[in-house]
Amino acid sequence: MADGLTDQLRGPLRTSLVNQSIVGQHSQGPATGDLAAVSVPTLVGVGKLDVSDFQDIARRYAAEIPGATLVEFSTAAHLIAMDAPAELSAVLSSFLAR
Repeated sequence: MADGLTDQLRGPLRTSLVNQSIVGQHSQGPATGDLAAVSVPTLVGVGKLDVSDFQDIARRYAAEIPGATLVEFSTAAHLIAMDAPAELSAVLSSFLAR
């Protein structure tokens, strides 16, 4: 494994495992929320190297959430923060400064 990658993944994986039962409660079946009701500034990010299902979901969220901003990261797959940390930081900084 690449130098430092194990340490970078340890915390997020531990959090995921500790909260697995909660994730299961909220990830069964189709979503039922009304995306058009989201009324806060929303940034939707997706990796262009991610599987097509996740890309489709991100584009749907961006299209249905009023005023949402979609950012596609060309060098990232599912873990944008791992694949494109500098690009993500720049996008988040700009978005949060608005």
